[in-house]
Amino acid sequence: MQKTILAASLFGWCLSSIIGAVYAAPSPVPLLAEQCLRQPNIDLARAYIHYANVHSLPALTLSEKALVLEQQTIGLNNINDRLNYYRGLSLSGEERQGLLQCQLRLADVLSHLIIQTEYRQLADELTHAADKNNNEHLNQDQRLLGEQLTTLLEQHQSTLDKAKLHTAQATIRQGLSRQQFQLSIQGTQCQLVRETTSNSTANIALNAVDNSADTASPAFSDTIASYLLKQPDPQCRQLLWQAYQGRTREHNQLALDRIATLRQQMANDAHFADFASYSLAKQQLYSPTLVKQFLDSQTESIQVAPWDIGRRLSQLDSAENISLNTSEMLERAFGILSEYGLSVEVVDRHIPSTESPAASQEQQQIIRIYHQQRLLGEVYLAIGNQHAKANQHTLRQSVIGQQFGQQALELNPTLFNYKDIEHFTNALANAITSLARGSHFYLNNTLGPSLDSNQLPSLWLGNVIREALFSPFAPRFLNQRERLANAYGKQLSVFRAKVALNFYQSLNQQSYSDLTVEFNKSFGENWEQPIDYPYSFKAIANEGPLYYQSLWQTQLAKFVYQSTQDCKDKLGLFNLLVVNEAALTLSEQLRASIGDPVDAASLIQRIIPVSGGQNPTQHCVFSSLTR
Repeated sequence: MQKTILAASLFGWCLSSIIGAVYAAPSPVPLLAEQCLRQPNIDLARAYIHYANVHSLPALTLSEKALVLEQQTIGLNNINDRLNYYRGLSLSGEERQGLLQCQLRLADVLSHLIIQTEYRQLADELTHAADKNNNEHLNQDQRLLGEQLTTLLEQHQSTLDKAKLHTAQATIRQGLSRQQFQLSIQGTQCQLVRETTSNSTANIALNAVDNSADTASPAFSDTIASYLLKQPDPQCRQLLWQAYQGRTREHNQLALDRIATLRQQMANDAHFADFASYSLAKQQLYSPTLVKQFLDSQTESIQVAPWDIGRRLSQLDSAENISLNTSEMLERAFGILSEYGLSVEVVDRHIPSTESPAASQEQQQIIRIYHQQRLLGEVYLAIGNQHAKANQHTLRQSVIGQQFGQQALELNPTLFNYKDIEHFTNALANAITSLARGSHFYLNNTLGPSLDSNQLPSLWLGNVIREALFSPFAPRFLNQRERLANAYGKQLSVFRAKVALNFYQSLNQQSYSDLTVEFNKSFGENWEQPIDYPYSFKAIANEGPLYYQSLWQTQLAKFVYQSTQDCKDKLGLFNLLVVNEAALTLSEQLRASIGDPVDAASLIQRIIPVSGGQNPTQHCVFSSLTR
């Protein structure tokens, strides 16, 4: 055990040299890439035989097969976590190429594993059978693992189809991220004061410009946001905003059509009518009907159009400035978390070299996290001034019986506004939740029972920390302007979720017959170019019909928090919602924490009062249902 902790600490020193892209030591990226490319394929049949021989067993039980799979794949998963962390850093072209090769190698190893007969048999046995040699809660853990393995199997695609999908997604990201545009404003009506034109009719066109092309200087030299703020004519603002939303339709149409075709084929192979029904089948909101019911319940007219939101916000008073020391807030947060059984230990403090002005202002620590005296893992903490917002990265997922966790937490030294507070609490909650999850299997700790409920524990914990620490400051940073900005962001998410749901449904089964009407329901104005809707945001190519999940989990977590905030047994609540070593199903967790009914349709109705600012009925009944 001491050797493992020492290795983790030494690795932390290595990480401290690259957090925030401040390099004080040779980059570890080439070493990771080399290790990754040497990763051998996993042969489950051979691994079973080797395990049986080592332990002198005539045959393996189901539990032992699951253990062998975990031992064979945990190194692969650890490399993948490290790869995802490094991809967020400022790297050279050679290092990025190495990580890309690593990503391809990991995909090949996983693909080779999934097609094996032993993998399919194990997934089926774990899902439908119980191993009598183990206690009840471990069997529940195994069944959840079986569901995760089955999902990976069902989502497995050929190398060619994966390449097509990823290429199309990259094309859409690139198209929407391009900032070189030529704006043609014809007519004096839509010209700003300093712009000139000889035409007499009002018209706006926005076209992407090839960076390498030798083009004439556009008539418009300002940013889109600046134009919307300065332009007094609402019709001109609307014309420009709509032109901007549809700027990549021609560029991205072929790529998005290709994604739709590939995903529809997946649905056909699984005998579903469309990809929306297929992708939702295993979610908490398991049908397009339920997703529509939820989105409709969250639709509320703010009577401000997207092209007017900037001007409206500029007319409202800014939130009062706050200045909260992050180190002090973090110390207070750990004090709050102690009520939930958590404790911390500072292992070491690293003071970077003063040769770098940026590094000299950065505080770095290695902090060990315990829960009820059980070591969960370590947090490599960096508090400096170079981060745009708080960030959390999983370096190594904690898995009971296999390994302690490692988290990287990068924080700003000062919190100035609501966004800073939100990023701070969410990052801390994500790190603690990842360390504390109590499954014996990596996939169970990282994927959860469904994609639209996996973040529920961390979002609940984020609410706990945020309300306990910052509610006294709320009148200062949550004024009318901030509330309008939040309401606008929510309605934009609601509308985009409707667009994504419709896009992946059969034409004769679309949930929304007229999305123009849905836009008007949220913003009180019309966007009469529905052909541009799917091309205005990149998440339609990635999350697709699951775009609703962030909003759904946010609202459900808020409801769970408000329903349980007066519970005295905070330790029991944390064990139920976050640790969940008993491997309760999501329905069991919700029934134990907020009470019946907990079916999807009932939950949608129950969270509506939370969305409207009303407090739900208080519950605290979980102790009788945990195993």
